[in-house]
Amino acid sequence: MSLLGVYNYTVILTYIGMLFSFAGIHFVFSNSDRSFVLALLCLMIAGIMDMFDGKVASTKKNRSDSEKLFGIQIDSMADIISYGIFPSLIVYKLAIGDVQYPIEHPIQARIAICICALYLLSALIRLSYFNVDEMQRQSQTTDKRHEYRGLPVTSVAIVLPTVFIGSYFTGTARPPILPCLGLLLLMGILFITPFKMPKPAFLGKLILIVIGLLEFVMLLLGKAYYVPTKHNESSVMFENHAVIQDSVKNDTDTVDLKSLISGD
Repeated sequence: MSLLGVYNYTVILTYIGMLFSFAGIHFVFSNSDRSFVLALLCLMIAGIMDMFDGKVASTKKNRSDSEKLFGIQIDSMADIISYGIFPSLIVYKLAIGDVQYPIEHPIQARIAICICALYLLSALIRLSYFNVDEMQRQSQTTDKRHEYRGLPVTSVAIVLPTVFIGSYFTGTARPPILPCLGLLLLMGILFITPFKMPKPAFLGKLILIVIGLLEFVMLLLGKAYYVPTKHNESSVMFENHAVIQDSVKNDTDTVDLKSLISGD
């Protein structure tokens, strides 16, 4: 009995890129002094995988229609994890989970949450639109796509590390929270803005790889941001959590879990 899905070499880079993104999400929420550097490196590796997955898939000449449609769907579903959820969690952790350099006012924290959510929504809308548009295009022609409409979501794999690297030269130890939030807001708008953008050819991809390698080295040599996950403090979304704990303590010093369940 064969498994559901496609498992040949045409989708292997897509699968690997998604797994690197999952590893990056793990690093975002790990309490390590290099957690953000490792997360950004995973984001860039996922971007490299995405850059070549379409080229690898096109080398198989006898792909069935179902394999082509699966390739379109799996690519976008992996992209929403790698370039939608993953980058928004990086910035979310900076803005909300920042203990060393906290956002000073709860309103700012809520604005940060809204920006991350809107960025993710824009990425989802764009990828869903691309799925429909690409299936219609492939039903009418076999020509390759030569331009994008709107900013591709994969561009965040190059732009977001650039913001972190730029903060190395500002002379401050504060993570680039506001620049990252501004970047997500701008990119979210560009994701769904219907301007035309040429798709990079071989030379363009080579330039992007060189830029990525330079960013890779600078991230490794740059400073680390340590933003530990809070464990004992209530979040900005659930301020009453600590009050509930206090009320339980005031009612009784010890709570018998078995008696609560049985109703005694």
